[in-house]
Amino acid sequence: MKHLELEKELTAKIRKRRMIEGGITLIFIVIGIVFCVLYEQSRVVETIKGEGILAGLMNYQSVTYNENLKLGIAFGFAGAFIPASFLLGDFLYSKFETVEVCGTYITLYRSMHKNYLYENGECIASGACYYLETKLSDKTRVTVSFGKWSAHMTFSNGHPPIDIY
Repeated sequence: MKHLELEKELTAKIRKRRMIEGGITLIFIVIGIVFCVLYEQSRVVETIKGEGILAGLMNYQSVTYNENLKLGIAFGFAGAFIPASFLLGDFLYSKFETVEVCGTYITLYRSMHKNYLYENGECIASGACYYLETKLSDKTRVTVSFGKWSAHMTFSNGHPPIDIY
């Protein structure tokens, strides 16, 4: 039953991280929108009247804005790009899968930065590489190879390999 607790913990961890990344992205977007509104409200229109014989025909308007607010607009929308990228990567890469092999529950958790391998809810291997290799409690060697979108798990005791998507 430890693997069920682990799954709940990992689900909560992933959800919390995604909410934080989404919240930070939203805050930066709101900053960008607020500065856009302030920029538009800083609009000053001046009517300049012409001189001379065609004075009535030569009227024109000069529109100016507070150009300093453009920095806030750029900061808001460019600042939203980084946490939005992390959020997208999190949705694409972060996931976990639990499989039962010979009475043992093996959970493979893949985050954006590191991979974890759990046996019955206990972490037995982790790393930021393309493969993990470790022994289970029954001395079976497990090798997990990671691709872009999947993982391939092989066992030394003759159990058929498992592909996780």
